[in-house]
Amino acid sequence: MISCPLSARSPPRLLLALLPLVGMLVNVLALAAAEVPPPLRSAIVIRSAGYERGLAGRRGPAVLAVVSGNSGASAEDGAAMAAVFAKLLQETTIAGRRVSVVRVTHEALPKTIDELKRQRAEVVYFAEGLEHIIVSIPVRADNMPRILVCANGADVASGCTLGVELRNTKPLLVLNLTQANAAGLRFDPGLLRLAKIVR
Repeated sequence: MISCPLSARSPPRLLLALLPLVGMLVNVLALAAAEVPPPLRSAIVIRSAGYERGLAGRRGPAVLAVVSGNSGASAEDGAAMAAVFAKLLQETTIAGRRVSVVRVTHEALPKTIDELKRQRAEVVYFAEGLEHIIVSIPVRADNMPRILVCANGADVASGCTLGVELRNTKPLLVLNLTQANAAGLRFDPGLLRLAKIVR
């Protein structure tokens, strides 16, 4: 007869040792699955911004600002998204308006706010890792509403107007209706029917 040192009431030690690793693996897979690739994310943001009636109603060129950190994942996401936005916006417009893309490196909140105002940014993309500053960014500048975009749709409730997330394997637009209304943004009802609405 073979005896086992563990009783039926206590879980095997190997299983206990593996639980933290399984938890880390689940988190890594969840993070990897939650990110929409930059080309698809930027195309959805550009298309969605075109359905905001105020942006479509204004004349002249528009500015899309990409706010990122100066190093790490934030800088990498900012560089990737700025490059894709610039490439796409050479070939297309937002609501019939030409759009230029500018990069803003976040170092201090007052400096970032001033630069966004100086650039007259109507659409502002926040690279990953900058979710904490969004609540401090004015939703209007010179009486002009801004569309604030999160890198990850899961962060839209933190104060962004919109973002993109994956649902199963398909990208889904996430729209913060409370934030949009507070900024004076008016999105087309057809877009609202397609989006996941958060408040």
